[in-house]
Amino acid sequence: MKRTALLICIIALVPLIFCSCFEKEVKSIELSETDVTMTVGDSLGITAKILPEDAKTKSLDWTSSDNKIVTVSDGTLKAKSAGTAVVTAKAENDIKATCNVTVTDKEVTSITLSSANVSVKEGKKIQLLAKTQPSDAPSGVLEWSSSDEKVAIVNSEGFVTGVKSGIASITCKSQNGKEASCTVTVKSEKVTNPVTPSTAPTQAVTKPPVSSNRIGKITTMNSSPSEIGNTYKGDFIFYDSSYRLLNSSEITWLSSAQVQQAINEIYARYGRAFKNSQIRAYFQSTEWYIENPSYSDSYLNDIEKANITLLAKYR
Repeated sequence: MKRTALLICIIALVPLIFCSCFEKEVKSIELSETDVTMTVGDSLGITAKILPEDAKTKSLDWTSSDNKIVTVSDGTLKAKSAGTAVVTAKAENDIKATCNVTVTDKEVTSITLSSANVSVKEGKKIQLLAKTQPSDAPSGVLEWSSSDEKVAIVNSEGFVTGVKSGIASITCKSQNGKEASCTVTVKSEKVTNPVTPSTAPTQAVTKPPVSSNRIGKITTMNSSPSEIGNTYKGDFIFYDSSYRLLNSSEITWLSSAQVQQAINEIYARYGRAFKNSQIRAYFQSTEWYIENPSYSDSYLNDIEKANITLLAKYR
């Protein structure tokens, strides 16, 4: 009986030993791609061929050397940010193959400026806003230039300053050569008696007595917010925000700093005293701002309150 049992065990083990001896190990892995270039946001699938084809395992472990640049799952690559990384496919016996991945940023395909034609007075500023396409393409450093700096100059943020009467072309250019231009007309006339258009509502504003360093601003003393905006358009992101409801499409052009500036401009028309020294100094440099120690938010009309609420969502 013992011999019979032993014989049965041996017979049962023979197939296992036989199969184990003849199971084939993975000798090599071939990837369908060994060097690829992708754009941020793109996906790409690569395949792996295991040799010999009848190797005992076809389970591969896919990894990326930098998941911040590219991730991989079962051979599907997803580009995350610009840079280089190595994707590896490895078998259980440590045989592996690699693919070098280069990820580039999306390129700017076009630039649109907030205005194609604008006018500004000598010594005054107006800002042009640039929007790039596609919207998620990093624009990098946009280069601004003026065709005639004797007429108008522009800084790196798109602020155009009128120098003298004339016409100049302001151009915004991306690093890959895409550009857009705006014709700027600089005017020399000076307004001495601001007149409010009949369509713009007026609102009385309580102003403090004029101090000695505000004598030059006495002409704006009794001006309504709408009068100030219409007279000094070049000083405002939205000169008509005291009597026109803004919409989201025109605010999306703005950076968070510009949105805050647009909000401050609504308050400044009423002489609100700003705690921030830089903001206060900026408005004090304008011709129309007169600080009002008695300022109250109750001065704001319903349109201004609605505009501030909308702007605050994009801050």
